[in-house]
Amino acid sequence: MNTQAFTLALSAFIKGSNDLVATLRKAAVDAGFTTWEAARPVVITFVSQKYSCPTVVSKSPQNKGQLVLDSKHAAYVAAQRAFGRLKEALCADADAAPAAKANNKTEGFDTPAEIAALAAQLVAACREYDMKEKGLKAMAAQAVAEAFAKKA
Repeated sequence: MNTQAFTLALSAFIKGSNDLVATLRKAAVDAGFTTWEAARPVVITFVSQKYSCPTVVSKSPQNKGQLVLDSKHAAYVAAQRAFGRLKEALCADADAAPAAKANNKTEGFDTPAEIAALAAQLVAACREYDMKEKGLKAMAAQAVAEAFAKKA
């Protein structure tokens, strides 16, 4: 299996390239990952590295013995969200193959360049908003911690 090509497609998906889902599914199949079970270890490793969130061996009955993201790590929420987005993009449900044909009315439709550019701007604005929101939450948490520290 060609994990390098698949990892490049995962990276492009996270960055927000055009025609993401179809490109990601095609890369998965071309790399030899035709089921979610086959693709999952590569996806979890990719997300772990991308978000600097370590993995642990699961002890829960549903994922026993599989690598999962460490839920105690600070980057867990972002990494888990990315993992979920990738899983959703690769297959509509856990039993579907990544190459499952999309039942999509826009299939075969060429997106006008102007619309694609506006969509890219929207994605960038959403990411910027997410980063600001995280920064504001961190500042608020720091202020609360300092306030409690002063009272103690």
